[in-house]
Amino acid sequence: MPRILIMNAGTPQMSGAHLTKDQLSLAASSAYRSAWFAEEDDLIVSPVRIPADLLTFIGATLDFDASSLRLLVPANGHSTILDDGTLLCKTVVERIKRHIRQKSAWQWYPCYFTEGVARLGAMLGLPQTGEGFALQRGPDLLNRKSHFRQLATSVALPLPHGCVVTDPNGLFKAVTSLKSETGRVIVKLDNGAGGVGNVILTSSKSDPLPGARDTRWIPWPSLDPDALYSEITTASCKTLVVESYHLARSLFYLEYAIQDDASIAFINSGNIRLRKSTDRSERALIWTGLELPSDLENEQWLTAQEHAYRFVALARDLGYRGMINIDAIFAKNGRLLFNEANGRWGGGSVLHNIAIRLLGVDYSARNVILSVRNVRSPSVQAAHDRFFKEGLLFDRTRKAGVIPLAADEEAGTVECVVIAPDRTAAHDQQHRLLKS
Repeated sequence: MPRILIMNAGTPQMSGAHLTKDQLSLAASSAYRSAWFAEEDDLIVSPVRIPADLLTFIGATLDFDASSLRLLVPANGHSTILDDGTLLCKTVVERIKRHIRQKSAWQWYPCYFTEGVARLGAMLGLPQTGEGFALQRGPDLLNRKSHFRQLATSVALPLPHGCVVTDPNGLFKAVTSLKSETGRVIVKLDNGAGGVGNVILTSSKSDPLPGARDTRWIPWPSLDPDALYSEITTASCKTLVVESYHLARSLFYLEYAIQDDASIAFINSGNIRLRKSTDRSERALIWTGLELPSDLENEQWLTAQEHAYRFVALARDLGYRGMINIDAIFAKNGRLLFNEANGRWGGGSVLHNIAIRLLGVDYSARNVILSVRNVRSPSVQAAHDRFFKEGLLFDRTRKAGVIPLAADEEAGTVECVVIAPDRTAAHDQQHRLLKS
C-alpha cells in the first residue's frame, strides 16, 4: 500500500518557534536523509526539493522504481520547515487530494504527528489511529524535557536529580541545590533539540562534555542566574530543566513503534557517537553519528529495555501512536539514567530502515551499521563515484560497504552509512572515509 510521507522535522512543536540557523540546516538535511524511507509509489511531502538524482540513487540502492515516486513541495519551498500552517493551506491540500485519487488506499507516515497532520488526515479521509490525541497536541508531551521528567517519574524511570524552573530565582535555587552531587549541572531549554539550548556548568575546568552546546567552567559564587536565564530561554519558551550532570560511560538510545493496534514493537538501539573538535576554542563536542546495534552488555541492555518499555507503555496508554525514541546513559559509576524522549522519527530510524531492506530484519545479529557525518564531498554523486572507484561502495553480495545518504552542499560534506560485519571493520571504514 503506498504511503504519504510527511517530512515535518524541525517544526515549532519540536524545536520552538524561533529556530537557530543550525536547527534550520538540520531540518533541511533531515528531509534529504528521510527520503530513504521511500518505497515504490509513495508520495513525499517535503519542505525542500529533493534532487531527482538522489531519488534515483535511493531507488537503485533499495531496489525499487524511483520514477513511481511523487514529490510535493509547497509553493514556499524555500523554507526548510513544513509546519502545520503550510500543510493545511488550500493549495497543498488540493494537490495531495488530486494525487491520492489515483489509488484507493493510502497509509499515513508523518515524522511528527502534529495537530495539523491529524487535521490534514481527516480532510483527506485517511484512516488514522491516535488522531484524537494529536488533535489536542498530545505528542508535544513527548517532546518537552519538563514533561519527560513528569511522565518518567510516574513510571519510576531512573533520572538524574533535577527540577523544572520558570524564572531566574528558580534557576539559582536549582543550581545551588544540585551542584554538590557531581560538581556539574546541566541546564536545558524545554523544547531545544540536538543539544541546542543546553549548557553544562562545571566547578572545574573541563573539556567539552556530551549533551550541550557549551561546557562552561564557572566559580559558583559568580553565577548570574538572570543573565543565564535570559541567555538560554527564548521568546516562545521560558521553561528550563536543571539536572545534576553525570559523566557517561555509554551514551545510547532505544527506539520503539507504537502500532495502530496499540502493540509495542522494539525497533532498534544504538550508540550515540561524539568527538572533540580540532578547534580548541570549541565548547561543544561534534556529533559524528550513530552505531547500530548498541554495544551494551546483555544485562545492561535488558535493564534499559525493562525501564524504557514502561515509559513507552505509558505513552501508548495516553493515546500516542507512532515512533518514539528514548535517550539514556550508563554513568561511569554504573548508574542507568534516562535523559529525554521524543515522539517522532529518530536519528536511527533511517539507518534501521535501510538495514532491514538490504540485510533483513535480523541484521543486528550479523552486521554493524555506522552513520558517518562530515565526509568531504561536494555531492552524493561525487561521493558515489569516489566510493565506486575505491571499491568502498556497498555490495549486495558481500553485504558490506558504504552508501552516501545526503549532501550538505553548503558545507561540502556528505553523510554516509557504513555496513560492516563487525565494529572493528566499521570503525576502520569510518577512518578511511574521514582521512581524505
